[in-house]
Amino acid sequence: MSKLYLTLLLCISFCSVFKTGDRKHLFIGLDSTMSAGVRGPTNLFGHPTDQLLAQIDSQLSQWDSEKGKPITKISFGHFPLSFSALSHSQKSLKNVFLKHSISAYLCGHLHTRFGKNLKRHHQSNENFLSSHEFFQLNMHQKPSESARNCSSQAPPLKEFWEWEMGDWRKSRAMRIMAVDRGHVSYLGIDFKSGTKKTFVLPTFPLDSRFMLTSSFHQMYECQHMVPFSFETIRCIVFSISPIMSVVARIYDTRPGSPHLIMETTMTKFVRDVSRGDIYAAAWNYKAFEDPSPDRFWLQIEVTDAMGRSTLSELRPFSVNGPSAKISWTWKEFFVMG
Repeated sequence: MSKLYLTLLLCISFCSVFKTGDRKHLFIGLDSTMSAGVRGPTNLFGHPTDQLLAQIDSQLSQWDSEKGKPITKISFGHFPLSFSALSHSQKSLKNVFLKHSISAYLCGHLHTRFGKNLKRHHQSNENFLSSHEFFQLNMHQKPSESARNCSSQAPPLKEFWEWEMGDWRKSRAMRIMAVDRGHVSYLGIDFKSGTKKTFVLPTFPLDSRFMLTSSFHQMYECQHMVPFSFETIRCIVFSISPIMSVVARIYDTRPGSPHLIMETTMTKFVRDVSRGDIYAAAWNYKAFEDPSPDRFWLQIEVTDAMGRSTLSELRPFSVNGPSAKISWTWKEFFVMG
Protein backbone atom coordinates (compact mmCIF):
# COMPACT_ATOMS: atom_id res chain seq x y z
CA MET A 1 0.00 0.00 0.00
CA SER A 2 1.34 3.41 -0.91
CA LYS A 3 1.87 6.36 1.37
CA LEU A 4 -0.82 8.99 1.71
CA TYR A 5 -0.11 12.49 0.51
CA LEU A 6 -2.24 15.53 1.38
CA THR A 7 -2.50 18.75 -0.56
CA LEU A 8 -4.58 21.61 0.86
CA LEU A 9 -6.22 23.94 -1.64
CA LEU A 10 -7.97 27.27 -1.23
CA CYS A 11 -11.65 26.85 -2.06
CA ILE A 12 -15.23 27.25 -0.83
CA SER A 13 -15.20 26.17 2.85
CA PHE A 14 -12.70 23.33 2.91
CA CYS A 15 -10.95 21.40 0.21
CA SER A 16 -8.23 18.77 0.29
CA VAL A 17 -6.69 16.29 -2.10
CA PHE A 18 -5.21 13.00 -0.96
CA LYS A 19 -2.99 10.91 -3.22
CA THR A 20 -2.45 7.17 -2.92
CA GLY A 21 -0.35 5.72 -5.69
CA ASP A 22 -1.74 6.90 -9.03
CA ARG A 23 -5.20 7.75 -7.67
CA LYS A 24 -6.35 11.03 -6.16
CA HIS A 25 -9.15 11.64 -3.67
CA LEU A 26 -10.84 15.04 -3.59
CA PHE A 27 -12.84 16.17 -0.55
CA ILE A 28 -14.90 19.36 -0.77
CA GLY A 29 -16.70 20.78 2.26
CA LEU A 30 -19.41 23.40 1.82
CA ASP A 31 -21.38 25.75 4.05
CA SER A 32 -24.88 26.61 2.84
CA THR A 33 -26.17 28.23 6.03
CA MET A 34 -27.60 31.73 5.76
CA SER A 35 -24.96 34.42 6.24
CA ALA A 36 -27.23 36.43 8.57
CA GLY A 37 -30.69 36.24 10.07
CA VAL A 38 -32.69 34.71 12.88
CA ARG A 39 -32.27 31.08 13.88
CA GLY A 40 -35.29 28.78 13.80
CA PRO A 41 -37.25 28.19 11.75
CA THR A 42 -35.17 29.68 8.90
CA ASN A 43 -32.15 27.54 9.80
CA LEU A 44 -34.17 24.40 9.08
CA PHE A 45 -33.04 24.65 5.45
CA GLY A 46 -29.74 25.28 3.72
CA HIS A 47 -29.58 28.21 1.31
CA PRO A 48 -26.78 27.69 -1.25
CA THR A 49 -26.02 30.87 -3.17
CA ASP A 50 -25.21 31.14 -6.86
CA GLN A 51 -21.69 32.16 -5.87
CA LEU A 52 -21.25 29.01 -3.77
CA LEU A 53 -22.56 26.76 -6.56
CA ALA A 54 -20.27 28.46 -9.08
CA GLN A 55 -17.27 27.91 -6.80
CA ILE A 56 -18.07 24.22 -6.33
CA ASP A 57 -18.66 23.80 -10.07
CA SER A 58 -15.36 25.52 -10.88
CA GLN A 59 -13.40 23.45 -8.37
CA LEU A 60 -14.81 20.16 -9.61
CA SER A 61 -14.27 21.21 -13.24
CA GLN A 62 -10.59 21.68 -12.50
CA TRP A 63 -10.26 18.01 -11.62
CA ASP A 64 -12.59 16.82 -14.41
CA SER A 65 -10.11 18.29 -16.88
CA GLU A 66 -7.39 15.84 -15.83
CA LYS A 67 -8.35 13.10 -18.26
CA GLY A 68 -6.95 9.64 -17.70
CA LYS A 69 -6.06 10.35 -14.07
CA PRO A 70 -8.38 8.45 -11.71
CA ILE A 71 -9.96 10.57 -8.99
CA THR A 72 -12.64 9.94 -6.37
CA LYS A 73 -14.72 12.99 -5.44
CA ILE A 74 -16.48 13.31 -2.08
CA SER A 75 -18.41 16.36 -0.84
CA PHE A 76 -19.75 17.06 2.63
CA GLY A 77 -22.01 19.64 4.20
CA HIS A 78 -24.52 20.10 6.99
CA PHE A 79 -27.87 19.93 5.17
CA PRO A 80 -29.40 16.98 3.28
CA LEU A 81 -30.33 17.86 -0.29
CA SER A 82 -34.01 17.52 0.59
CA PHE A 83 -33.42 20.35 3.10
CA SER A 84 -31.46 22.55 0.67
CA ALA A 85 -33.27 25.31 -1.19
CA LEU A 86 -32.63 26.36 -4.77
CA SER A 87 -30.35 29.30 -5.40
CA HIS A 88 -31.62 32.67 -6.65
CA SER A 89 -31.22 31.46 -10.27
CA GLN A 90 -33.02 28.16 -9.46
CA LYS A 91 -29.87 26.01 -9.45
CA SER A 92 -29.20 23.23 -6.95
CA LEU A 93 -26.37 21.35 -5.30
CA LYS A 94 -27.79 18.13 -6.69
CA ASN A 95 -27.35 19.30 -10.28
CA VAL A 96 -23.74 20.33 -9.63
CA PHE A 97 -22.95 16.97 -8.02
CA LEU A 98 -24.57 15.07 -10.90
CA LYS A 99 -22.73 17.14 -13.48
CA HIS A 100 -19.40 16.11 -12.03
CA SER A 101 -20.32 12.54 -11.01
CA ILE A 102 -19.10 12.71 -7.43
CA SER A 103 -19.13 9.44 -5.50
CA ALA A 104 -20.95 10.63 -2.39
CA TYR A 105 -22.34 13.63 -0.54
CA LEU A 106 -22.13 13.30 3.25
CA CYS A 107 -24.50 15.33 5.40
CA GLY A 108 -26.05 15.60 8.86
CA HIS A 109 -28.71 17.90 10.32
CA LEU A 110 -31.44 15.32 11.03
CA HIS A 111 -29.68 13.70 14.03
CA THR A 112 -31.28 10.23 13.50
CA ARG A 113 -34.70 11.69 14.45
CA PHE A 114 -36.22 10.08 11.36
CA GLY A 115 -34.18 6.88 11.37
CA LYS A 116 -30.66 5.60 10.88
CA ASN A 117 -31.18 4.51 7.30
CA LEU A 118 -31.18 7.95 5.68
CA LYS A 119 -29.53 7.41 2.33
CA ARG A 120 -30.52 8.22 -1.22
CA HIS A 121 -29.12 7.35 -4.63
CA HIS A 122 -29.32 10.20 -7.16
CA GLN A 123 -29.05 9.62 -10.88
CA SER A 124 -29.57 11.78 -13.95
CA ASN A 125 -31.59 10.24 -16.74
CA GLU A 126 -33.39 12.15 -19.45
CA ASN A 127 -35.87 9.30 -19.78
CA PHE A 128 -37.19 9.67 -16.23
CA LEU A 129 -40.62 11.13 -15.72
CA SER A 130 -40.65 14.58 -14.21
CA SER A 131 -41.94 13.18 -10.90
CA HIS A 132 -38.51 11.67 -10.24
CA GLU A 133 -37.18 15.18 -9.90
CA PHE A 134 -39.34 15.58 -6.80
CA PHE A 135 -39.55 12.17 -5.12
CA GLN A 136 -38.65 8.51 -5.45
CA LEU A 137 -40.18 5.59 -3.58
CA ASN A 138 -37.05 3.44 -3.36
CA MET A 139 -33.76 4.39 -1.78
CA HIS A 140 -31.89 3.23 -4.89
CA GLN A 141 -33.02 4.98 -8.05
CA LYS A 142 -33.67 2.75 -11.05
CA PRO A 143 -30.48 2.46 -13.13
CA SER A 144 -30.27 3.96 -16.58
CA GLU A 145 -31.21 1.80 -19.54
CA SER A 146 -29.06 3.75 -21.96
CA ALA A 147 -26.86 1.91 -24.43
CA ARG A 148 -23.42 0.91 -23.26
CA ASN A 149 -20.67 3.24 -24.41
CA CYS A 150 -17.18 1.86 -23.81
CA SER A 151 -15.33 4.63 -25.63
CA SER A 152 -12.54 6.23 -23.63
CA GLN A 153 -14.12 9.56 -24.59
CA ALA A 154 -17.55 8.60 -23.24
CA PRO A 155 -18.85 11.02 -20.59
CA PRO A 156 -19.09 9.64 -17.05
CA LEU A 157 -22.46 8.38 -15.88
CA LYS A 158 -24.15 10.98 -13.69
CA GLU A 159 -24.98 9.54 -10.29
CA PHE A 160 -23.98 9.81 -6.64
CA TRP A 161 -25.00 8.67 -3.17
CA GLU A 162 -26.26 10.92 -0.40
CA TRP A 163 -25.50 9.58 3.08
CA GLU A 164 -26.89 11.23 6.23
CA MET A 165 -24.40 10.59 9.00
CA GLY A 166 -26.47 10.78 12.19
CA ASP A 167 -24.93 12.65 15.12
CA TRP A 168 -22.45 11.98 17.88
CA ARG A 169 -23.64 14.46 20.51
CA LYS A 170 -26.96 12.80 21.39
CA SER A 171 -27.18 9.61 19.35
CA ARG A 172 -23.55 8.52 19.73
CA ALA A 173 -23.66 7.47 16.06
CA MET A 174 -20.85 7.72 13.54
CA ARG A 175 -19.73 6.26 10.24
CA ILE A 176 -16.32 5.17 9.00
CA MET A 177 -15.90 5.71 5.27
CA ALA A 178 -13.29 3.99 3.12
CA VAL A 179 -12.13 4.63 -0.43
CA ASP A 180 -10.47 1.47 -1.74
CA ARG A 181 -9.04 1.91 -5.26
CA GLY A 182 -12.01 4.09 -6.15
CA HIS A 183 -14.61 1.88 -4.45
CA VAL A 184 -16.43 3.84 -1.71
CA SER A 185 -17.98 2.09 1.28
CA TYR A 186 -18.83 2.87 4.89
CA LEU A 187 -19.59 1.32 8.25
CA GLY A 188 -22.32 2.67 10.54
CA ILE A 189 -21.50 2.49 14.26
CA ASP A 190 -24.00 2.93 17.10
CA PHE A 191 -22.31 3.31 20.48
CA LYS A 192 -25.65 3.47 22.30
CA SER A 193 -25.99 -0.25 21.67
CA GLY A 194 -22.71 -0.81 23.51
CA THR A 195 -19.01 -0.40 22.92
CA LYS A 196 -17.04 -2.85 20.80
CA LYS A 197 -13.43 -3.91 20.92
CA THR A 198 -13.20 -4.54 17.16
CA PHE A 199 -14.73 -3.04 14.03
CA VAL A 200 -14.53 -4.57 10.57
CA LEU A 201 -15.38 -2.71 7.35
CA PRO A 202 -15.47 -4.80 4.13
CA THR A 203 -14.22 -2.58 1.29
CA PHE A 204 -14.53 -5.02 -1.64
CA PRO A 205 -16.70 -6.49 -3.03
CA LEU A 206 -19.12 -3.64 -2.50
CA ASP A 207 -22.50 -3.98 -0.83
CA SER A 208 -24.92 -4.22 -3.78
CA ARG A 209 -27.46 -2.09 -1.90
CA PHE A 210 -25.20 0.96 -1.66
CA MET A 211 -22.91 1.07 -4.67
CA LEU A 212 -22.90 3.32 -7.74
CA THR A 213 -24.75 0.82 -9.89
CA SER A 214 -24.63 2.27 -13.39
CA SER A 215 -21.01 3.39 -13.14
CA PHE A 216 -19.92 0.08 -11.60
CA HIS A 217 -21.78 -1.94 -14.25
CA GLN A 218 -20.28 0.07 -17.11
CA MET A 219 -16.81 -0.19 -15.60
CA TYR A 220 -17.15 -3.96 -15.37
CA GLU A 221 -18.78 -4.53 -18.78
CA CYS A 222 -16.26 -2.30 -20.55
CA GLN A 223 -13.32 -3.82 -18.64
CA HIS A 224 -12.28 -0.36 -17.46
CA MET A 225 -11.75 -1.55 -13.89
CA VAL A 226 -8.24 -2.03 -12.55
CA PRO A 227 -7.91 -5.85 -12.61
CA PHE A 228 -6.13 -6.17 -9.27
CA SER A 229 -8.91 -4.17 -7.59
CA PHE A 230 -11.27 -7.08 -8.35
CA GLU A 231 -8.90 -9.94 -7.65
CA THR A 232 -9.06 -9.85 -3.85
CA ILE A 233 -11.67 -9.64 -1.10
CA ARG A 234 -10.61 -6.77 1.18
CA CYS A 235 -11.51 -5.26 4.54
CA ILE A 236 -10.20 -2.82 7.15
CA VAL A 237 -10.04 -3.92 10.79
CA PHE A 238 -9.83 -1.60 13.80
CA SER A 239 -9.14 -3.28 17.14
CA ILE A 240 -7.70 -2.50 20.57
CA SER A 241 -6.20 -6.02 20.68
CA PRO A 242 -3.85 -7.87 18.31
CA ILE A 243 -5.71 -9.77 15.60
CA MET A 244 -5.12 -13.50 15.33
CA SER A 245 -7.25 -14.37 12.30
CA VAL A 246 -9.54 -12.85 9.69
CA VAL A 247 -11.77 -15.16 7.67
CA ALA A 248 -14.05 -14.31 4.74
CA ARG A 249 -17.11 -16.43 4.02
CA ILE A 250 -19.40 -16.29 1.00
CA TYR A 251 -22.92 -17.73 1.03
CA ASP A 252 -25.17 -18.66 -1.89
CA THR A 253 -28.89 -18.02 -1.34
CA ARG A 254 -30.16 -19.58 -4.58
CA PRO A 255 -31.54 -22.74 -2.90
CA GLY A 256 -33.64 -20.51 -0.64
CA SER A 257 -31.54 -20.48 2.51
CA PRO A 258 -27.90 -19.33 2.66
CA HIS A 259 -25.31 -22.08 2.44
CA LEU A 260 -21.55 -21.65 2.67
CA ILE A 261 -19.73 -21.99 -0.66
CA MET A 262 -16.39 -20.32 0.09
CA GLU A 263 -14.26 -19.82 3.19
CA THR A 264 -10.80 -18.30 3.02
CA THR A 265 -8.25 -16.81 5.40
CA MET A 266 -7.36 -13.18 4.78
CA THR A 267 -3.78 -11.90 4.99
CA LYS A 268 -2.70 -8.60 6.51
CA PHE A 269 -1.05 -5.94 4.38
CA VAL A 270 2.13 -4.60 5.95
CA ARG A 271 1.76 -0.81 6.10
CA ASP A 272 3.53 2.13 7.71
CA VAL A 273 0.44 3.74 9.25
CA SER A 274 -1.22 2.96 12.57
CA ARG A 275 -4.96 3.47 12.00
CA GLY A 276 -6.62 0.26 10.92
CA ASP A 277 -5.17 -2.81 9.25
CA ILE A 278 -6.02 -3.95 5.73
CA TYR A 279 -6.64 -7.63 5.07
CA ALA A 280 -7.08 -9.34 1.69
CA ALA A 281 -7.73 -12.77 0.22
CA ALA A 282 -7.48 -13.86 -3.40
CA TRP A 283 -10.64 -15.14 -5.10
CA ASN A 284 -12.01 -15.91 -8.56
CA TYR A 285 -14.40 -12.99 -8.89
CA LYS A 286 -15.72 -14.17 -12.26
CA ALA A 287 -17.23 -17.20 -10.55
CA PHE A 288 -19.63 -14.81 -8.80
CA GLU A 289 -21.03 -13.06 -11.86
CA ASP A 290 -24.80 -13.25 -11.63
CA PRO A 291 -27.80 -11.21 -12.84
CA SER A 292 -29.21 -11.27 -9.32
CA PRO A 293 -27.81 -8.53 -7.05
CA ASP A 294 -28.47 -10.47 -3.86
CA ARG A 295 -27.71 -14.11 -4.67
CA PHE A 296 -24.26 -14.03 -3.03
CA TRP A 297 -23.63 -12.70 0.48
CA LEU A 298 -20.37 -11.87 2.26
CA GLN A 299 -19.47 -12.00 5.94
CA ILE A 300 -16.07 -11.53 7.58
CA GLU A 301 -15.11 -12.90 11.00
CA VAL A 302 -12.28 -11.35 13.02
CA THR A 303 -10.78 -13.09 16.07
CA ASP A 304 -8.49 -11.18 18.42
CA ALA A 305 -5.81 -12.35 20.85
CA MET A 306 -8.38 -12.59 23.67
CA GLY A 307 -10.40 -15.07 21.65
CA ARG A 308 -13.20 -12.57 20.98
CA SER A 309 -14.98 -13.01 17.67
CA THR A 310 -16.45 -10.09 15.70
CA LEU A 311 -18.66 -10.60 12.65
CA SER A 312 -19.30 -8.03 9.94
CA GLU A 313 -22.86 -7.56 8.76
CA LEU A 314 -23.95 -10.32 6.39
CA ARG A 315 -24.50 -8.35 3.19
CA PRO A 316 -25.23 -8.98 -0.50
CA PHE A 317 -22.67 -8.16 -3.16
CA SER A 318 -22.53 -7.95 -6.93
CA VAL A 319 -19.30 -8.03 -8.94
CA ASN A 320 -20.94 -7.12 -12.25
CA GLY A 321 -23.14 -4.22 -11.21
CA PRO A 322 -26.82 -5.01 -10.51
CA SER A 323 -28.16 -3.28 -7.41
CA ALA A 324 -30.26 -4.75 -4.63
CA LYS A 325 -33.37 -2.79 -3.70
CA ILE A 326 -33.77 -1.33 -0.25
CA SER A 327 -36.75 0.68 0.88
CA TRP A 328 -37.32 3.44 3.38
CA THR A 329 -39.74 3.45 6.24
CA TRP A 330 -42.44 6.12 5.90
CA LYS A 331 -40.51 8.44 8.23
CA GLU A 332 -37.35 8.03 6.15
CA PHE A 333 -39.25 8.59 2.91
CA PHE A 334 -40.81 11.74 4.39
CA VAL A 335 -37.42 13.45 4.77
CA MET A 336 -35.34 11.79 2.02
CA GLY A 337 -37.77 10.77 -0.73
